[in-house]
Amino acid sequence: MLFKEDEVARADAMAVRKDTGWFRWTHDTVEVKGPDATGLLDRLLVNTVAACPVGRERYTTMLNEDGLIIDDLMAMHLDEDHWWLSTLYGPHMVRWIDAHKGDADVTYEDITPSVDMYSVQGPTSGEVMDAVCADPVSGLRRFELARTKVAERDVLVDRGGFTGELGFEVYCSRADSDAVAAALRATGKRELQTLEVYVRSLPIEKGMALRQDYHLLTPFEANLGWSVHFDKKGDFVGREALEASHAAGERRAFVGVEIERESYEDIAQNEIVYKRGVPVGRCRQMIYGYTVDKNIGFAIVDREKCPLGTRVTIGTNDSPAVIVEPTWC
Repeated sequence: MLFKEDEVARADAMAVRKDTGWFRWTHDTVEVKGPDATGLLDRLLVNTVAACPVGRERYTTMLNEDGLIIDDLMAMHLDEDHWWLSTLYGPHMVRWIDAHKGDADVTYEDITPSVDMYSVQGPTSGEVMDAVCADPVSGLRRFELARTKVAERDVLVDRGGFTGELGFEVYCSRADSDAVAAALRATGKRELQTLEVYVRSLPIEKGMALRQDYHLLTPFEANLGWSVHFDKKGDFVGREALEASHAAGERRAFVGVEIERESYEDIAQNEIVYKRGVPVGRCRQMIYGYTVDKNIGFAIVDREKCPLGTRVTIGTNDSPAVIVEPTWC
């Protein structure tokens, strides 16, 4: 739990919301190559990645055979038959491909140890990126990729990020990481210090969740039904179970929760949500949002018992909260 009085954390948050902040934020990266790479990924992932052109990327969930989310990730189409999967769970992804590749003609490996990534986020981040990159990148479209140089080192730039602001991600080799960091530092823009701000507080304010928040929900329960392409050619893992559960109607809802009093007590992941003393769900995470100046978070609750506006309590301290849309700014 972050506290309102944390001046460093507040400055980190405001840099991203009002100017530009940057930080090293290395996701796991799994490389998939080969003639059957695109077809295999289209079977593993819910979104139609087969329709993603080279130089673009797609956000998607990945399901188990029961139609429940086991990961969410970015599928980056670098070249014909060449993909990077940006995930927080690289070893798990490799094991999942092991289990489902069959006789597909593909090679794949977790290349995280050789890749680094810096995130440059905020309303002025396009100007910052154009200043450090050898080629202009501020005109990239959302989820578009470009190859260029920073400090004369080869980099891959992704127009994206996990803050809800205009932003870019810069992928480089680990050998070039220090040079890229030095170039970003030389811009004078704030290097964020607070992990909880850029991993949790900033994203939650914009309704952006981690895989741990969505884990073992269906995409429809997680408000990600837009990413499900039932009309794609061919099957995907978990499709039959997902179609059946969606037809029956979702029982759970992924919602926002706000603490209603001036309170900074710690609320742990999976604390029970109560309605009039009766358990109706679990809190996924709670954090202080510096943009909105309140304690906010996500919960999974009984859809029928907890419509928006429902007043509940959370955890053993009976912290009073209200159910809201899972986005704040």
